[in-house]
Amino acid sequence: MKPLHKRSRTEKEVLQIHKRLDKIFKEEQKLGYIKLEKPIRHGWFKELVITENVSRYKNQKYIQEVYDRVEKKVWAKTKEEADRKWKHQTSKYYISKDIPTISKRQYNRLSDQAKKLCVPFQYYTEKKRMRTRFYIKIPKGAYRIKFTRAYITHSRRIDPKLQSERILLFQQLNKKGYFDAEKRVFPWKSYWDWPNWRENTKEIKMRVRSLKHAPIQEIIKEEISWERN
Repeated sequence: MKPLHKRSRTEKEVLQIHKRLDKIFKEEQKLGYIKLEKPIRHGWFKELVITENVSRYKNQKYIQEVYDRVEKKVWAKTKEEADRKWKHQTSKYYISKDIPTISKRQYNRLSDQAKKLCVPFQYYTEKKRMRTRFYIKIPKGAYRIKFTRAYITHSRRIDPKLQSERILLFQQLNKKGYFDAEKRVFPWKSYWDWPNWRENTKEIKMRVRSLKHAPIQEIIKEEISWERN
């Protein structure tokens, strides 16, 4: 086991690395996007959409309010993969009649009238902790589930220097001693809570290592955003 002073020094370095990564992220966000002259086809959405028939209902306003809170779509490269993701989401959050459920926090932000469209239910997480979510009561004629083509409409502006520095910092966090120090400094990170966190951390390490040998231009090409046309 490392002496405490060495562990403390490594933890301080981990904090400094994360502070710099946060600054790099903010600087990259400020770079913005470039709109493409011609959108590029890029996979599929499977989504829940409100139809024109919603206007027939007196509580249309509250149906829309609830709809705005739910996670309405998933994206994938193919229809089949999008369908699998949707079904996984259904299984994870106990979706009723293909309508996504909402969390207690989302429920608390609704108006009193909109809350009347929600039905609470309880379930156990993978850690056997009880949680509460809410089914949404949207009339059958007011919504439908459909596939929609997805398009790349914008390309993120890239600063190769920031990109290169970010990769090097992640490589630093992957070094011996730093990985464990990061877990001590940030024990709240969600991937430590996964049941198979050991397998996931191995995968993360492999992905970071692979970046070391990837040409910077290939990485840059992946820095794109897509939106529905």
